[in-house]
Amino acid sequence: MDSISTFDITKYPLLDVLKDIKTGRIQLPDFQRDWVWDDARVKRLLSSISLAYPIGALMLLQQEHSHVRFKPRPVDGTVLQQPPAPNLLILDGQQRLTTLFLVLLSEQPVLVKDSNSNKISHHWYYLNIETALDCDTDRAEAIVALPESKKLQTCTGEFIDASTPQQEFLAGLFPLSKVFSFSQWRSEYSQFWQYEGKKLKLLDTFELEVLKI
Repeated sequence: MDSISTFDITKYPLLDVLKDIKTGRIQLPDFQRDWVWDDARVKRLLSSISLAYPIGALMLLQQEHSHVRFKPRPVDGTVLQQPPAPNLLILDGQQRLTTLFLVLLSEQPVLVKDSNSNKISHHWYYLNIETALDCDTDRAEAIVALPESKKLQTCTGEFIDASTPQQEFLAGLFPLSKVFSFSQWRSEYSQFWQYEGKKLKLLDTFELEVLKI
């Protein structure tokens, strides 16, 4: 019974978990494999999160209360000069947590692997605001992956430019790296469109139905 009593089911806000990854309070045991997801899997996870679908449980090991000690290493994408001793280690859910950290909080382009060639590329992820609100469109189709330059010429000839906040506003693309600082992005968006009622209403609906902040 002693071993069973060491297990606990706890709910943590996603932002708190990602912040703890960023500061090194949550790390990986060194036997965990590297992060290896491709663009399609990243988009599926982001789609599920935005629709409030369950994405499975996570298993974390509390280091200070454990009789078993593992050598830790920071989660991919963290920038730590001297990583601290972690409080928690990720035993299950590494790929999902790493993906969410890289996309939502790392403030860096995400390194993804091509599922066919295994080539690594850098992507920034966005939500097309109007497409995300279209109930007849699969949410994954609203997720836009742009290269490190944030500019893309599509195979249909469309040119997408989100290289500046102003270009994001014009393109109707919301950067998922700004999910947790939405109010600031919203303020700049509103000023850019000079508080136009139709634009503000669109963003209100997007916040309520998609971001659910």
